[in-house]
This record gives sequence, structure tokens and C-alpha cells, in this order.
Amino acid sequence: MDPISVLTVTADKEFTAACERVLPEHGDIQVVSATSVGEAIDVLDRETQVDCVISDHDLPDTDGVAFLEAVRAQAPTLPFILFTSEGSEGVASRAISAGVTDYLIKERHEKQWDRLATLITGAVRYYRNQRDTVDTEGRAKTLLNAAHDIVGIVRDGEIAYLNDTGVTEIYDGDRSQISNDSVADVLLSDDGTPISDLLDAVQSGSRTLDHRNGKLIAANGIHTPVEITAVKVTWTEVPAVILVLRDVSDRRERKRELRLTNRAIDEAPVGITIADATEPDNPVIYANDKFSELTGYRQEEALDRNCRFLQGENTDPRPVAEMREALDAEEPVTVELRNYRKDGTEFWNRVTIAPVTDDMREVTHYVGFQEDVTERVEYQQMLRRFQRAVESAGHAIYMTAPDGTITYVNPAFERVTGYDSDEVVGQTPHVLHSGEMSDEYYDRLWATIASGNVWEEEIQDRRKSGDVYYAHQTIAPLTDDDGEIEAYVAIQQDITDRKEREFRLRQYESAVEGAKELIAAIDEEKHYLFANEAYRDFHDLDTESLTELMLDDGIGPDTYETVEPYLERAFNGEIVQYRMTRPRPERADRTFDIRYYPLEGDTGHVEGIVATMRDLTDQIEREQHIVSLDRMLRHTLHNELNVILGHAEMLQAQGSGEVVEVATTIERVAGRLLEQTDKQREIVEILSNQSDPIHLNLADVVGSAVERVTAEHPAAEITVDVPADVQLLSIPELQRAIEELVENAIVHTGDGPAKVGVTATKHETVVELHVTDNGPGIPPEERSVISGETDIGSLTHSSGMGLWLVKRIVSRIDGDIRFNDAEPTGSVVTLQLPFNT
Repeated sequence: MDPISVLTVTADKEFTAACERVLPEHGDIQVVSATSVGEAIDVLDRETQVDCVISDHDLPDTDGVAFLEAVRAQAPTLPFILFTSEGSEGVASRAISAGVTDYLIKERHEKQWDRLATLITGAVRYYRNQRDTVDTEGRAKTLLNAAHDIVGIVRDGEIAYLNDTGVTEIYDGDRSQISNDSVADVLLSDDGTPISDLLDAVQSGSRTLDHRNGKLIAANGIHTPVEITAVKVTWTEVPAVILVLRDVSDRRERKRELRLTNRAIDEAPVGITIADATEPDNPVIYANDKFSELTGYRQEEALDRNCRFLQGENTDPRPVAEMREALDAEEPVTVELRNYRKDGTEFWNRVTIAPVTDDMREVTHYVGFQEDVTERVEYQQMLRRFQRAVESAGHAIYMTAPDGTITYVNPAFERVTGYDSDEVVGQTPHVLHSGEMSDEYYDRLWATIASGNVWEEEIQDRRKSGDVYYAHQTIAPLTDDDGEIEAYVAIQQDITDRKEREFRLRQYESAVEGAKELIAAIDEEKHYLFANEAYRDFHDLDTESLTELMLDDGIGPDTYETVEPYLERAFNGEIVQYRMTRPRPERADRTFDIRYYPLEGDTGHVEGIVATMRDLTDQIEREQHIVSLDRMLRHTLHNELNVILGHAEMLQAQGSGEVVEVATTIERVAGRLLEQTDKQREIVEILSNQSDPIHLNLADVVGSAVERVTAEHPAAEITVDVPADVQLLSIPELQRAIEELVENAIVHTGDGPAKVGVTATKHETVVELHVTDNGPGIPPEERSVISGETDIGSLTHSSGMGLWLVKRIVSRIDGDIRFNDAEPTGSVVTLQLPFNT
């Protein structure tokens, strides 16, 4: 919960100090203090957030109830806690009428501070949760109307609002007479100062007005002495004045008398009781005949008892507590609760209790009214249960009148269609039409429901966004007692996802069935679940009887014996890959790349295996041809180049001048061709022999590569900056690729000292390994051929067999190679290496 800001208003310095010291110890509570109402109003205007007000009743410039009424005019729900003195029940009653959150009596409770902190925290939490949904002006008017005093809102000298007490006292209850009257027409100050001048000063904030005597002038001309309190407030976001007028004459003292007319009460259509408020536990002293009829208790059985004898085990304690609180506050109250008749049957009782006071305003009796509302309450409960069920339903539900006009939609309808309730109520379901359904469909629909039958079919409707959705729709007519249709209720289950899944499944089935690869699945018992056409044709299996076969029936017992260990690994949750040559009767054997993928259920248990078999026979044959050709060419090239090198050496030994120079060139070119031939052999080996991926630490791989290159080129300066925690699933040849990049950077540096840097950068899914040198750079045409941007042709080709070797290795692990220029000179070759290869 966010910090709570509390404003304390009191002239009691000890109480202020105690609030500032103790309250923060009970939670994240911050205390701001004011010593007067005027200062407190300034704080409320200045502070952006005050969560709760704690006020003393006895203040130097007004009393706490008048201050409460001023606060309620602009903040009707702001928690307000009033501290009163011992025996101030009258003050507490006025404060409750004015909308106080709670009131406490100083020093009465030993754990006062614990209670105060708990009260603040609970009130603020409720206030924060409710403040955005409260009609502020309406709530303020409700609270002001509950006040015993005359309370008005004055703006620029005119009456902007007057509470019910004021309307009664000034206009004899006729609110229409107000119409922004000038306050000067109904109120005079005893010292002769124009009341408008006084209130203008209050509205400007230059003063407050308290305990000033004046006269109230009613519409009938009667003058009533009043005590005037005025405080600046904000009303409907505009500065104004809250004016509190308290009658100080004897004319308004209560002169109510108990007028009991037995005949009228006995003939009343509701049960009536009278309880003695002056006796302990408020015993019943009168009960009319209707009360006896309602409860089954004769009058003499109800006398001298508290009416709680009507309560029982299923009586909700909350309305009982509400009645108790109202009686303690000497206020009228109306509740509905479950009561019990004398014979034990339950009934719902609407109970109204009103206090009756004497001339001294002391409560002497309570009048109670009991009305049997069982039928209405049970009907309302049924409606609430139905409404809760509909409101919380996951399916879209809407109701229409017989002519098809929508009268209600539930929240799920709003979620599914995107339309708010107020956008579709009053329209017809045509607002949802997608254009995908035929007129004949709707004709059949209306013919069905108009005849009193239920319609149930799928429909394609359109959301507010324009998207079409699929729904399983049920429409049922609702009839009255005469069998006439008075409404239709429609329930739509959004099945768009299911339809899309079915469509995708059909696509998948089509793709799997038409795939060239052999695809099949088995369950835990090794029964076939499915097999595509290529699999069935290869193993000569019948489509109709496939699911009745075991795997060993389909592939043969000898083959099954070979694959069984791989199956067990897959059933243990491992993805398995291996090669195998499968024999076929009277047909050539075929070699497959076989992979097993576990099928897991919702609990993670492997319930089956999907197998894919890719035919490698032709590929292997091509690889074998390439290897054979490679061996033949390498053997021939090595022999012929060695002859050339031998003759070049003879020319160097026997010749001189230009002949030696030519022989040296021949020797250098022949040596480079031998070197390229050896690297070509490595490339062919990588293409023809697939290494299994293993877990590698990138720092270790780079370290080993640099160590081997350094041994051959000790004069080169090689720096390495690779994080030690980079783990890859890659092939062992990665080290050879890094060696080739570093060595290539060194040998192409030129005459100057070679400087090579190896660094790595981690990203979300890849690691970038950068090899930077200070050489002349890699020619653009060389880069484009290696990176694949340009095809090899008669004019563009790559002479860098080493970079070709790197490219082949990186491609094997699904990586990539990039080229950039270094600053101020040189090249940056970047390898992009996937984390999950």
C-alpha cells in the first residue's frame, strides 16, 4: 500500500506531538499538522494528496462538525475521524449525520493508537478503491442533506446549493424557489456588516467566519436567530463558501409527542411494535394484530421481550449489527433480514426502526415496522444468482425482444465481439453479420425460433474490429405464462481457435501425407498411431489396418532389434538421431537419416514417438563420387606439382638471373596450389563426414586455436578477449575455422608486424566472434564470393581456399560469416555462432 498522508487539526500541542510520533510507528503514515480550520483549509488546498483528516472537536476558530461539513462539500468520501470529549454523544450524533468516518473519545481506550492506526489504514484503503467510482457532487449533496444544521454553498454571493434542512426552514420545503437567490436576501449579520462582503472575504481565502451571530429570513418573513460559520471550499472545481447556520432559538427544539392511536395502528397493513428505550434491552410494550399474524406470536408472548427473539441460526449478523449501530446513534434504520415465526418457518422481514424523542430530545421509545417481503427477496435472490451466472459466463450471451432488438449483452459478449453494451443495445444482431452466411441460413434460423423451437448451429460473425470469428450459437425463445414469446436468448461459444486449429491440422495432415520424408508415430505400446503415404509405400503397409499393427510387424523383427535401443532413448525423453540402411525385399536397400521425437502429455510423461526418415541414399552416393574424384584429383595434382617443383629447383640450382627469378615464381605458385589442394581436401571431408555436435567452451576453443597459430608464427602479436562463460553446442571443426581466420590474418599482413585481435560479443541467441587484423584488407570481390552475395563465374571467383574452409565449417553449424573494414586499416571477420546449434 502506498504511503498514507494524514492531516491532524487540533490546538492541543500534546495531541499533535503524539500523532506525529506514534502514527508513523504503526505503518507508512506521514503526518501534517494544522492548529485551526483556516490553516487546515489552506493545507487541503495546497497539498496534492491528503488521504485522511483527524480533527479535534474543540477548535479555536470553529467546531469540528462545522469543519467536517466544509470538508464534505468538496471531498465527500475523504476519511474524516473526529475526536470528542467524554459525554459528547450529541456531538457524535451530529457528526454521524454529517458523514464522519468514525469518532473516538480521547483516553477512553487503552489501545487508542492501535485502533486509530487500524481505522486510518482501513478507511484509506476503501477510500482509494472507491474514489474513482464515486459521484463526488452527488455524494456531497447526500451528506449535506443528512446534516441537522442548515448548510449551503455560496458562490459570489449567490446560493449555489442548499441542503434539505435549509430548504425546509427557508422555503418551506419548496426547492424550486431557490434559483440562485442572493444570500443577502435570506441572511443578515447582527453587527450590520453586509453578509456578502463577509462571504466574499471568506471565498478569497483572506479569512474564515465563525460564531458570528445573525438572523435568518425565511420566505414567510419569520426571522430566526442563527450562529454563522463560513469556510472556503471548492465546489464543482470552483472556489466557493460553505455556509453553516445553526438555530440558536427555542423554536426548533423538538416537540414530538408519541401519538398512539390504537385503532389506526392495529389496522395497519404491516406489523408494528413499540419498544421502551428507557428500559434495559428495549423491551416491547406494544405489538399490533398484524405483527401477531406475521410472526405467529400473540401480543402477550411478544411483550417485555426484545425483538431479537425473531432471529435464528440463519439470520445474517450484518443487518443485525447495522440496526444496533443505528440504535446506538439514535437514528432511524431499515434492513432486511431472515426471521423465524413461532412455528419455526423462515421469512424475510423488512424491518424499519425509528426513534421517538421527548421535548428534551431524549429518545424514549422505538417504533418498529415489520413487513413480510419473502416472495420479493427470494425472487431478487434468484435474479441475482441468474445475473451472476450470466455475468460470469465465459460464453457471449445476449437477449433480444421478439422483434430482434438487443436488450442485454453480458461482459463475455463485449470481450468476444469488441462492442460495448451501449453500442449494441437497441440494435439488432445484424450488427454482427459478416456476410459469410447465406440469406437461407437466417430464414431457417428465424423460422425455427419463431415457432418456439431452439436453434443450434455454427455461425460466422464479425467483431467490431472487422475480424470474422466462428461461434457455436444456441438461440432459445422465452415464453410467458400464456405461451407467447416475450424474448430470445442467444448463447455464443467462440470456436475461432478451434476452427483455426482444425484448418491448420488439415494443412499439417496434407503436408505430412504428401511429404517425401517417411513420417510415422507410435504409442507407448509401440502400436502405430499414423504413417504417411511415403512410409506406408516403403514398408508396404495397408492404410486401413495400420493402427492394428505393432512397429515390429511393420519394419520386421531384424530391423526392430536394431532400432529398439534408439526407441528406448526416445521414450526416456531424448531426441535421437542416427543413420541406418533399411533392406527391402526385391528392391534396392536405402540409407536413411532417422530422428525420433518424444511425444509428451500434459504431465510431461512421454506417451509416444514421432519418427522422421530422410532418404540419404542419393546424397551418400554423390558424396562418395565427390570423395573419389577428390582423391583422384589430389593424387594427380600432388604428383604433377611435385614434378613442377623438382624442375623449378633444378632451374634455380643451374640457372642464373632471369631464369632463377622465373623458377622462383614457379616454385611459389606451385607451393600455393599444393596448400590450396590440402585445404580443398579438408572442405571435402567436412562435406562428406558429419561430426556430431558437442558442448564447447568458446574461450577454450579460441585459446587452443591461438596457441597452435602462435607456435607457427611466433613473431605475430595476438590478443584475446573472450568471456569465459560462453558455452556452445557446436562441432569440433570450429577450432579449425578459428585457426584458419587467425593464420589468414597473419600471413596477409604484408611486410609490417602482424597484429591480430580475437574478441567475442554475446547476444540473445548468437555469439559474435570478431577477428581483427592490420593487413591490407580482404578485396570486395573476395568477400562477395565467400559470403554468397556473388556467384562464382569466369570473372569473379575466390582464391582464398582458407576462407572457403571457414565458410563451410560455419555453415555446417547454421552460422554465418561477415566482413567489415577495420580502422584505420585492416579487416574484421565476424563469425555468428548460434547458442543452440
